[in-house]
Amino acid sequence: MRRFIKTASKVTVVLVSGATVAFAVAYVALTVSGYKPVAVYSGSMEPRIPIGGLALDRAIPSTNVRVGDVITFSDPYVKGRLVTHRVIDILETPHGLAYRTKGDANPGRDPWTIRLAGQVGRVSFTVPVAGYILFYAHTREVRGLLICLAGLSLLVGTLRWIWRKEAIAPLGA
Repeated sequence: MRRFIKTASKVTVVLVSGATVAFAVAYVALTVSGYKPVAVYSGSMEPRIPIGGLALDRAIPSTNVRVGDVITFSDPYVKGRLVTHRVIDILETPHGLAYRTKGDANPGRDPWTIRLAGQVGRVSFTVPVAGYILFYAHTREVRGLLICLAGLSLLVGTLRWIWRKEAIAPLGA
């Protein structure tokens, strides 16, 4: 029984560590290749992007946005909040192009008409459930827990290495 628990704990640690490293490497690779991850918190874009999904945006010039594109932009009503919706209409105004958007699951269009200056993020692809990981990884509690686990792992590994060396040392030394 003791051997089973030891083996199960080792397998669990290896799987969790491997998944964490794989997620971190994928995240860095996507960020370096020009994608910006955006966690989706509402169901306004279901079924295209489910709640908790991760939308990966690629920056494009706002003049390249077309009707039907799913874009991420700043919410005109709530500062610091991002909205990911589909462009349903492009209007020419005296001040330049204006865009009307709508969430796929929403019955009506958004109450705003937005102007996009410079570049905007266009959704290239999505990853279901990965948005939860991104969201919780940015909380203070999870970051603290990850730092503590990394420190504890380093401490345990170092102590095991030190104690192994002492057990192998000759008795007369």
